[in-house]
Amino acid sequence: MRIRPDHTVDTALDVDYASLRARGTRALLFDLDRTLGPRKAKALPEPALGLLSELSEQGFAIGVLSNRRCPEGDPVMEMLAQRYELLHTAGKPRRRGYLALLGRLGVEPSQAAMVGDKWITDMVGAKRLGILAIRVRRPIHD
Repeated sequence: MRIRPDHTVDTALDVDYASLRARGTRALLFDLDRTLGPRKAKALPEPALGLLSELSEQGFAIGVLSNRRCPEGDPVMEMLAQRYELLHTAGKPRRRGYLALLGRLGVEPSQAAMVGDKWITDMVGAKRLGILAIRVRRPIHD
């Protein structure tokens, strides 16, 4: 059986977050590289920062689940960790990282959606736990 994303959009800006809220989604998990911005970016694009802030203000719990290592001084990781729940070196698609972040956010898998770009790490990892999987075709840019 082939696992497919529940939705595919151009960028994370194109997700219908209102319909997610209507279906009972309380938490949004975002991949970092190639989803919120280019791979290993030193800063997130302003539209990505605005999106996260707006969604948080709307009452969504926001988490970032990344396989990126977090060396000291990574400005993107430090900024995200100050504002949102962040789990780096997550080991996606293994369940452990997903479950740890969901626990921090206080939600069940059925109450969450994963927004990411990779089939295996993001889509398969989410779908195996019953998390709604939304695949983006490209990262957010300025």
